[in-house]
Amino acid sequence: MTNLSLDNFEVELQKRINNQLNSYLNSNNQIQEAIKFALSAPGKRVRPTLIYLVGDLYNVALEDLDSLALAAEIIHTYSLVHDDLPCMDDDDLRRGQPTLHKKYSEATAVLAGDAMQSLAIQIILDDHKLSDELKVSIVKLLMEKIGYEGMILGQALDISFEQESANKDEIIQMNYLKTGLLIEFCILAPLMIAKQSEKEWTGIARNIGIAFQLIDDLLDLEESEESLGKATNKDHSKNKKNLPLLVGPSETMNEIKKFQHETLESLSKLSLNNHPFKFYVENLFNRRN
Repeated sequence: MTNLSLDNFEVELQKRINNQLNSYLNSNNQIQEAIKFALSAPGKRVRPTLIYLVGDLYNVALEDLDSLALAAEIIHTYSLVHDDLPCMDDDDLRRGQPTLHKKYSEATAVLAGDAMQSLAIQIILDDHKLSDELKVSIVKLLMEKIGYEGMILGQALDISFEQESANKDEIIQMNYLKTGLLIEFCILAPLMIAKQSEKEWTGIARNIGIAFQLIDDLLDLEESEESLGKATNKDHSKNKKNLPLLVGPSETMNEIKKFQHETLESLSKLSLNNHPFKFYVENLFNRRN
């Protein structure tokens, strides 16, 4: 079922996406230079790794997934660049280096983020390995996940909740929108290329996406700035609403364990206990840095 070794698949896939990114990193002008700075920062490349792993489940060649993986990482990076802006979370550090508006300027960071959105779409549309029909379907799915009813809405709720209360369900829905939907795209889009049904995967994708943000929120409370490569304990100081601050770390871990149990149970029903995807997802649920 898999062309990937269980021993080094993460290293192999991170190297692949980094090579793909490098092929698009130019510095002919200030915007390109800023994009290069943002994309070359060390990251775990979780989203493209999920794309490659899901595709591998259905014997889709890695090269047929490169444009999706590259686009997803670029979209994720753009969201971080804008999230760090002074008008948003106002952060000085990201992935262990200065945020883009600190390295260059606020205007440059805004424009570079805008440019990364269009670059991601262009990369998918330029992929000669995908049919025109498939390109349209994939781009449509991506726009739905990151648009004004998706990731952007999640970010807007995150900001508005600084001034108002939010209950547990509202916080989880915010997490799903601002973080979970792009992860959901990374799991569902490869299924489109593989011509596989999304039916059994939507719940898996949702659980992984929501839990990923819950774990991030726990790490913000528990880990150091050095280990995360960004400022920590900032949610409390900025009156952000997240589950650890609302119900405490212990109850948040209980919620994460519920999502983990449901996900692993679903993967077992799909007979995926011995594929790298399952081990990678387990590591995502158990990560502590």
